[in-house]
Amino acid sequence: MTQSDKVLLAEIKKKIARDARLQDTTIWSQKDFDFLSYFIEEKTACRLSISTLKRIWSNDHQRLPHISTLDALSKTAFDKNWKRLKSDSLSHLVTKKDDTAKSTILGREKKLRKIVLASLLTIPIILISIGGTKTRQKKQRNGQEMPDIAFSHRKTLDNKLPNTVVFDYDIEQIEADSFFLQQSWDTSRKVEIFKGTKQRTDIYYVPGYFTAKLFADDEIVKEIPVHIVYEDWFMAARQPMSNIITFDLHLWLNEKHLGIATETLETKGIDLNKQFQLAYYYVKDFEVDGDNLFYKASFRMDALENVDCPMANFHLQGTTGYYWIMVGNKGCGSEVYLRTGDTIHNGKTQDLTQLTTNIYEWNELEIHTSNKKVQLLLNGTEVFSTSYQDPIGKIMEISYFFNGPGMIDDVELKNGLGEIKFFDDLENHNAQIP
Repeated sequence: MTQSDKVLLAEIKKKIARDARLQDTTIWSQKDFDFLSYFIEEKTACRLSISTLKRIWSNDHQRLPHISTLDALSKTAFDKNWKRLKSDSLSHLVTKKDDTAKSTILGREKKLRKIVLASLLTIPIILISIGGTKTRQKKQRNGQEMPDIAFSHRKTLDNKLPNTVVFDYDIEQIEADSFFLQQSWDTSRKVEIFKGTKQRTDIYYVPGYFTAKLFADDEIVKEIPVHIVYEDWFMAARQPMSNIITFDLHLWLNEKHLGIATETLETKGIDLNKQFQLAYYYVKDFEVDGDNLFYKASFRMDALENVDCPMANFHLQGTTGYYWIMVGNKGCGSEVYLRTGDTIHNGKTQDLTQLTTNIYEWNELEIHTSNKKVQLLLNGTEVFSTSYQDPIGKIMEISYFFNGPGMIDDVELKNGLGEIKFFDDLENHNAQIP
């Protein structure tokens, strides 16, 4: 790498950080790199991996990054590819008035709304990063038209877990140094694939509506939805996030709600003195339009000495968008986050203290949505309202995530006509569907 290359790359990085309004690169968190990845994708349609960005911003490189990576960075900063940018005068680029700076800052709010749950990393437990999608293929790569890419999947079981999924693909026409398949948001489930092969199998241990990704080098070139359905409620924990622990029905609390005893968590290897995630899932096609629905659920948590801000997270996943509603204990409003479709609200930059309560008592959350206008009610009182633009699609998953021992009860989902599509009072842990 020449000295001029180093100077130009440093200026590009500085410009991107400034436009993204990310301060002091030496103390960036995982959340900041997550945001940066999506910020670059929004501007260039090119997704750079978190590991690549960390390596570039830490100056941990002896040679220039791959040309496709350089092009993505250059286009993000100056709307030019690397080769063209090199031909310009660096001093001219540094002193040139940035005509797009104002529009970039004004558009920041819009871009933030499109970030897949990157800012969830601000909460005191690592949560999932999720997003609905239809089949989507990258149109161009390295400035060239992409061939039509074959990428599909087949489940080997119906409504059972674990479930081995067979992925079929054809990467022969794609020019790249390496290829990878990732079954969902979970980067630990990313595996390398090779030219000359056509299939790869992978196991899904929890249900959900996932997005499988096909990578060429660091770029996502195609995505497809994978709907892993289960026949009833499903309970799992993670500690750390790469380690999934599941709980059979006989281990659940034998009470009139869905929960699990702390003793059982410890028996299964959960260290209650360290961060962990407890999750409940019900996954199926609920035949409910996400833009017009009524939803409610009761919840509470038990206290743990090491959890200062217990949080209950409510997730409704659609085919093209989702709801993520966070409710925290009193005093923890700064950690609250919520997303409805393409609209994001963050307790760090907005007063969301109305979404806090005494979480150690039973509470009830309601979501009322009509034509993309949303009302949130906590214990019968409206506490927040918002709206969004991009459609949610059909609801395909209801799930709950706690950073401690959490419980749910009386789950109900209605369509826009008021017809009950799902109800479970959890008396016998069996869903009731009219």
